[in-house]
Amino acid sequence: MNYQGNVVLITGGTGALGTAVTGAFLRAGAMAVVTYIIDAEVEPFYAAVKDRRPHVTLYKADVTKERDVRRVVQNTINKHGQIDVLVNIAGGFVGGIPVAETPEEKWDFMLNLNTKSAFLCSKAVLPHMLTRRAGRIVNISARAGLHGSAGLGAYAVAKSGVLILTQAIADEVKDQGITVNAVLPSIIDTPANRKAMSDADHTRWVRPEDIARVILFLASDDARAITGAGIPVYGRA
Repeated sequence: MNYQGNVVLITGGTGALGTAVTGAFLRAGAMAVVTYIIDAEVEPFYAAVKDRRPHVTLYKADVTKERDVRRVVQNTINKHGQIDVLVNIAGGFVGGIPVAETPEEKWDFMLNLNTKSAFLCSKAVLPHMLTRRAGRIVNISARAGLHGSAGLGAYAVAKSGVLILTQAIADEVKDQGITVNAVLPSIIDTPANRKAMSDADHTRWVRPEDIARVILFLASDDARAITGAGIPVYGRA
């Protein structure tokens, strides 16, 4: 797929999945605007994108805060004149806590980081896409968001919210040349997950690069007839 001349905004783009997705768009010719929050991820990210570094703009931003999101979106439009694709990757996981024992701050943290961030970024980008009558939004939900499981209440609710948000926006803009879809990974094969589950069979997990390929497809013109979908990307997990 060719994304030459396209501008892609990727939230949480310096993490394991974000780096893979950013790299895939860069190799396809896109200009990438990436938000991050963890300083230690910046140098490994730049090392991964290598000679495509000049085609990346990094913004440190808390995408659970509307002022930060609006700043990034406005700066991107000022610099590039357009945003063709929004990929909401920013998110996180807290598990192993029964609902009855879940602190309020953990509950809020999950919903803010996963659901509110996707809401705020979509809200900020949509007016621009609606004016152009063109655009693609891809959100990261999760298989865990399809049903409730013991110890995963906050995370499952947050990721379920991402999927419902995806469907709602897709229905609102389906006649405006904009598609909105979600990807639902299982366990992603990242260094952090390998460390946390060292005894698991990592070959069964889905690789970030495979998720990136699905996202690139959903953001392409080939997927123009797909909107409001939740695409399972489970590997063999």
